[in-house]
Amino acid sequence: AAKAIAGSSRIRLRASALFSELDKNQLLQHEAFVHVATAQNGARQPNLTSLGLGAPRTTQTQEGIATLAELFTGSMDINRLRRLALRVLAVQQALEGADFIQVFEGFLAAGQSQEESFRSTQRVFRGADLRGGSAFTKDAAYLTGLLGVHTLLRIAIRDNRPELVGHLFAGRLSLGDTVRLAPLFESGWLKGPTYLPAWASDLRLLAANLAFSAFIAQIKLDVLDLEVFMAFAEEHESDASAQ
Repeated sequence: AAKAIAGSSRIRLRASALFSELDKNQLLQHEAFVHVATAQNGARQPNLTSLGLGAPRTTQTQEGIATLAELFTGSMDINRLRRLALRVLAVQQALEGADFIQVFEGFLAAGQSQEESFRSTQRVFRGADLRGGSAFTKDAAYLTGLLGVHTLLRIAIRDNRPELVGHLFAGRLSLGDTVRLAPLFESGWLKGPTYLPAWASDLRLLAANLAFSAFIAQIKLDVLDLEVFMAFAEEHESDASAQ
């Protein structure tokens, strides 16, 4: 079971859950400043309060925004990112026929403890047949959503459409909704978000983060090893000092 579940106005914590300092900030950024905030913004819409309600069609975007929030605020460490990636692989394995034990053993082989592997496998098989062939696929939405939201924001900044950032937070919307509903925002029939996290409200900071991440993604690490990189760095440092 999840440690925390966000509703429209509150966050429920599992009684037995333990939280580190990093967990607390991740919970704040992910659950409060995205899930609860978008629900509250949607409920405050003057003409379409249903934007405050969650639906399967908006889950991927919601989890994408929340995961991006963790990254941009330094609330996600490599262990959490790895857990998210492993769950995507585990969902695929279950859909392809792996049973509960096989998925559990996969988590163990990837380096998770027995307790964490069991919890992760439980997540994959929530409401599904333990013999395999089906899975609770929500965990695959986190990274897929992250890629989608990140790409939308990059396009919005590139095309000088900063208003799309606000649309993402104006309720629980899908990626397509942010564009298709733009005329309703422009006319005032829909309004922008009341609550917007700091990382998304400063468009200059957001643009810098997106531009840098887009640039850094072009570096092909598969053609570099440490020795080649050090030789490259030393050559350019020597050139710079000679000028």
